[in-house]
Amino acid sequence: MSSALTYPLPVLPSIPDDLENLDSRYALPHLMALMKNTLIRGLNRVYACAPLVIVGHPALAPFLDYVRSLLAQLNVHLEEDATFFSANALVEVAATKANPDTKTIKESIISLTSLVSTWIMDESDFSPSALREGLSFGPALVAVMQVQIRALTPALLSSIISHLDLLELIAASVGRISERSDMTFLLPFVVSHHDRTTSVYWPKIPEGCIEMFPTLILNHPGCWQFAPYNPFNHEAQSLMAIFA
Repeated sequence: MSSALTYPLPVLPSIPDDLENLDSRYALPHLMALMKNTLIRGLNRVYACAPLVIVGHPALAPFLDYVRSLLAQLNVHLEEDATFFSANALVEVAATKANPDTKTIKESIISLTSLVSTWIMDESDFSPSALREGLSFGPALVAVMQVQIRALTPALLSSIISHLDLLELIAASVGRISERSDMTFLLPFVVSHHDRTTSVYWPKIPEGCIEMFPTLILNHPGCWQFAPYNPFNHEAQSLMAIFA
């Protein structure tokens, strides 16, 4: 997968506004960018952490859980992108670069997921170099995301769908992602991989979920040390603290 991009992968441009107060046709690409950026940061953390983890290190098991969970969420995200743009109201978008073919990238994700699963079964087989090689889809993925976001212009969306109709599609998409995801991973993941200096308004956490947050964290307790930001106080976290 050739791409001029390399690790660490660049995040997508976004705006600091409260997207809920904007026309959905203007907000959509920025909303998508914020979510995609959490996944990009996750890939960067895995790539950076890979050579630091050695067989026998106590961080290896939670690291592999982190990697497997991230890959699962990335797969859900890509499949939902395809589902979202296949909606009748967005049929004109489906034929543009806003709805890219990610078949090869998804195959790479599935292949790496299988490899990570074998390492979870037998940690002695873990290979940092093989993990980094398995992440080679990252640059191509981000290149596709960049083209996708640029293609979703307000002018294009305004010409084919209303603000309210698009809001309904977005809400349905969020619902599908929630149904297909491990929410005990997804919610803490989004919070701990979002740079609040880019937006203090996102993500919008439902009131009930805020109360459950400390409990949700415990379902993948070792994962959040690898996140770029502390899920509770949002402060930046250094990987060096894990391996000091």
